[in-house]
Amino acid sequence: MAQSGRLEDASAVLGQSHCPQCGDLFSDPRVLPCLHTLCMRCLQDLEPFSAQERGQSALCPVCDSEVSLPLGGVTDLLPDLLAQNQVLLERLRCGGGHVPCDLCGDGKGEWRCLDCKVTVCEFCCQAHRRQKRTAEHSLLPIQDLPPGSSLSPLPVCSLHALEELRLFCESCSLPSCRDCALVKHLGHEIRPVPEVAGRHRAELQGALAKSEPQLEVLEAALHRVQEAEDDLTRSAEVLRQDVEAFTEGYMRAVQKHRLRLLQDIEEEVLRKDQALTLQRARLRQHLTDLRTSTTFTRGLLERGPDLQIVQAKTLVVSRLKELKQGDYIQQVQTEGIVFNPKEEAGLCQGYQVYGAVQRGCADPERCQVRGQGLQSVYQGRLCSFTLSCSTKSGERLEKMGATPKITILQKESGRLVVSTAAMVITCLEMVGGVLAIVYPE
Repeated sequence: MAQSGRLEDASAVLGQSHCPQCGDLFSDPRVLPCLHTLCMRCLQDLEPFSAQERGQSALCPVCDSEVSLPLGGVTDLLPDLLAQNQVLLERLRCGGGHVPCDLCGDGKGEWRCLDCKVTVCEFCCQAHRRQKRTAEHSLLPIQDLPPGSSLSPLPVCSLHALEELRLFCESCSLPSCRDCALVKHLGHEIRPVPEVAGRHRAELQGALAKSEPQLEVLEAALHRVQEAEDDLTRSAEVLRQDVEAFTEGYMRAVQKHRLRLLQDIEEEVLRKDQALTLQRARLRQHLTDLRTSTTFTRGLLERGPDLQIVQAKTLVVSRLKELKQGDYIQQVQTEGIVFNPKEEAGLCQGYQVYGAVQRGCADPERCQVRGQGLQSVYQGRLCSFTLSCSTKSGERLEKMGATPKITILQKESGRLVVSTAAMVITCLEMVGGVLAIVYPE
């Protein structure tokens, strides 16, 4: 399928600079479990959807998915570091802001040290170059940074403001500074963030590789839905022409009958079209959700800092598994509409007319007969049972306004006489267009 035919969900792409809810530049962007990013203001405006054992849930305004919120509310959601960086870059490009110096805090950040991962002003840049320890570091002007570069400094510990989060506790699945590693995480399995990020990156790549093929599968299913809708439209037009040809020999009665047949076709087309439209909407939503998640994951792998990968891995893998487990491809309804010109249609203004639009035929394999009357049948005695008829697509005939004609026959002779011996129904057969309940001889 052509790339241009893919659905776009630009509002959910990781690292963009504007909130899809309010349209403003992100302010403290956070990532929902569905992998859509919203600014904190919009998240705080969301009304709780339902109460759960682990906290409350809310509806994502982008995809309408119900997502679980942390016990601490939206403030405990994962920060989107890439979106924060994108906002900084956007402001720099527009000339409406500047990045503060990470060293002195007062100057305007104009240079980026690729080794220290800090943004410095002109004065601190010169000092950086004069110091022996940092003299060999690579410093680039902010405007010359390659695409995807981050301007955010390494996050620091909330308990120890001078300690950077360079470690990761495997036992708690939380980032840690050196001081916390010696106190809060004493005895735990502690690893450097880059080391853990390497493993998590491999897991994310594996999850992405398994999820990306679903994009083509969903797009192919959407294409089949479109083809089915086109075929439905074409077949409906053919039926209209058949109806027109059949009614030419009749006068006013036949003209009235023609209009009635056309109305039946339109109603059936509308019913099937609604079913296809619903299936298309579900497939598009699933495709949008999957593209959002894969785009989020791909952006995380390509541009995400190690800490972001470490923090987001569990969330991303959970979302990708959730989308993969869904029953997202249903059988496209291909059962057509049949017009039978030889079927008696009753009287119309005193004239016997023929021709009827069949909305569905009973499929013996999808029909069931239930009831105690099936086990013991005696001649001259009343017995009762229930017959449920469905089409090949599984649709019940009574919902389509159709009434099946039923005949009870003996299997060998075809007689309608039922003996006094106990009998058990064996099968359903189509006999001359009539659904027959066949008993043994």
